[in-house]
Amino acid sequence: MILHKERNINAIPFFESLVNLSEYKERATERKTELNKINAFLLEKYSFIIQTVIAFEEEAKYISEPEMLAVKLGGYLRKILPVKDSGLLLFDSEYLNLIPVNKTDESKLVKTVNGFYKEGVLNMVLDSDKELVVPDLESYDSSGAKLNYLIVPVKDEGKNEGVLAILTPVAKDKLGDLEKKSIRILLNSAMSKIEKANLKEKLNEAYNELQTYQAKLSNDFRLAAIGELTNGIVEEIKNPMQVIISQLDLLNIKPEYKKETNKIKRQINKISKAINRLVKFSEINHDEIKIQPCNINKIIKEYFSLVKSTLEGFNLEGVLDLENRIPSILSHPNYIFQLLNNIFGLINTEWNSRGGVIIQTRYKNNQVILRIISTNELKKDSGSSQKESEYKINVNIISNLMKRHEGDFKIESFENKGSAIVLMFPLKRRIR
Repeated sequence: MILHKERNINAIPFFESLVNLSEYKERATERKTELNKINAFLLEKYSFIIQTVIAFEEEAKYISEPEMLAVKLGGYLRKILPVKDSGLLLFDSEYLNLIPVNKTDESKLVKTVNGFYKEGVLNMVLDSDKELVVPDLESYDSSGAKLNYLIVPVKDEGKNEGVLAILTPVAKDKLGDLEKKSIRILLNSAMSKIEKANLKEKLNEAYNELQTYQAKLSNDFRLAAIGELTNGIVEEIKNPMQVIISQLDLLNIKPEYKKETNKIKRQINKISKAINRLVKFSEINHDEIKIQPCNINKIIKEYFSLVKSTLEGFNLEGVLDLENRIPSILSHPNYIFQLLNNIFGLINTEWNSRGGVIIQTRYKNNQVILRIISTNELKKDSGSSQKESEYKINVNIISNLMKRHEGDFKIESFENKGSAIVLMFPLKRRIR
């Protein structure tokens, strides 16, 4: 074989090519390691944010006050990005101002965001439904703004409800999509809870207003009926009485008949006093027994403060378990006090070991439920005839009072000693 010419232009020696291949593999390994680190960091970040959202959801389950939800939201936002201040602001009924959900919030952030709204700065974010970053001019220097306002719109079915404002040192270009989505998730979760709480409050106000009108109609109707009845009786009785008295005075009655005449006048005076009592009853202002919307939780707390020392004297520990924002019932505080007195009269207090009583209120199926749970047995199970008699009297009083409220009443006894007395007050009442 004859070699005419060897072409070695741009050719790399074999040994050098092996060296380059080794370096390439090392660089590929380094890139893979860096990529794995990035993926691990992102995975850890995703995991942390998901855990934060789940933790907020779990904690928000047991919070019904909008103010507390707004405070908790601010606390969880700090776990996602650096936050100097934050506030959830909703429009008032006339869309003139943004009112913080946390009513006690009088921070600079609230004033600044309202200033943005009046200057038209927020129009862009409200129209576009996208986040807006506005530099804080007070923190502005030669290197730029050290703080920024992150404005997130709050909408419900396309309607502007307000904004979430966050004062943060994070710049616009440093704010990632993951952080934005996390903030949106927390915001939506908080708003659903707040809207539910506001709806419940409006419902309670509606019930309260309804019961106020029902009470007014009931009381007005009663007073009007008594007034009409009284006027009719007075007219029918007073006129004949006046005729009788005037005729007796005009008659020339013999002295021997004076005694009988005076007796007639005394009987007429008795009738006159009876009429006056009836008139007085029709005119009297029955404030002490007027039916009205009552906050049962407030009445129970007042009653509990009075009987707490008495319960301790009976070796009973008292505990209140009252549902927040419960609707008012149509009643009178005196009736509720009377019911509670008779309920405690059903419980056998002559008990050697230490026990407990739980007073509980709940709202369910358009009814306010009052439940008193005791570790002690009832007086009817004590074996004493006197206590059984007291038990029956208390049951009759409770039953009659609950009929006035158009409600139900039941007693539950537990196998392992203990009892529960349950009163159910309907929110909807008939107008008599």
